[in-house]
Amino acid sequence: MRKLIAAVSVVSLTVGVLVAAGAPVVADTPPSVAIIDTGTNSALYADSTATEVCILSSYKCPNGEMFMEGVGAANLSVTSNKALNHGLEMLSIVVRVNPAAKVIPIRIVGITPNGNPGLYSLDDVKAALDWVIVNRVKYNISVVSLSQGKVFANCKVPAGMAAQIATLKAAQVPLITSVGNDANRTAVFSPACIADTVAIGATDNPEPGVKGLPYDQAAVPYIARYSNGAQGQTDFFLNARWFVKQLNGTMRFTVGTSNATAAMSGYWLLNRKVTLDETYASILAGTIAIKNEFQSGRFVNIDSIPLGNSK
Repeated sequence: MRKLIAAVSVVSLTVGVLVAAGAPVVADTPPSVAIIDTGTNSALYADSTATEVCILSSYKCPNGEMFMEGVGAANLSVTSNKALNHGLEMLSIVVRVNPAAKVIPIRIVGITPNGNPGLYSLDDVKAALDWVIVNRVKYNISVVSLSQGKVFANCKVPAGMAAQIATLKAAQVPLITSVGNDANRTAVFSPACIADTVAIGATDNPEPGVKGLPYDQAAVPYIARYSNGAQGQTDFFLNARWFVKQLNGTMRFTVGTSNATAAMSGYWLLNRKVTLDETYASILAGTIAIKNEFQSGRFVNIDSIPLGNSK
């Protein structure tokens, strides 16, 4: 979406599903946010969960297969592994920003016999996006949240991923995705580098460390120095300092563009208009200018949400 907010007037055909441009399809179910990540604790946020999905290329889902859909599909055993807690952390932020949101955790990460995350890639993300496109109408999927990725030369993504993102955009469904935390001054994560995504960066406020200090609404935000990207590569910047839910039900303080992405995903659904472009323009109109030594951008201040506390 960088700089160009153009009306979509195409009709796309992807994995056998016809997706027409125009207003979102009206479904009997409430709008939902699909969260492509490591998984969840199914016992937590059960009332907010529309369904669960597991799509793996290594190791097994809870049913012993490499695909599972339904209650418990994205469930993970309680562990202190930070990477495996990541999916629930993102879900907890989405629901905190928008308590009425329905969420669909899509687990793309297998677990090794030693209890560590298995290898996964953007091909696994692509498989998850295929599921989203096929099931978009059934679950009224209105936002896709992706806090995963990696910097690749020339914005490399799997073949067909750009078309998937364009198909979702034509259906008024944004892929909201993080730019990454590598302090890269020239590039952002794939697929955030694709113009049809909504790329999200991080702000620091009130200080750049990882102490559990509450977010200070009175302080002047600035772009976090770890937030990837050069000028014009990021659509929006949000507070990245959050206390997030762990698989064991406790809270932990974290920072990063992942947090900002999850926050924007909940906020987007909360403020969703008829079309993607209208929502983007509405959110943009409420932003303020921010910067650091390397880039400038637009800050989304979710000032009605008690950000950064432990509740």
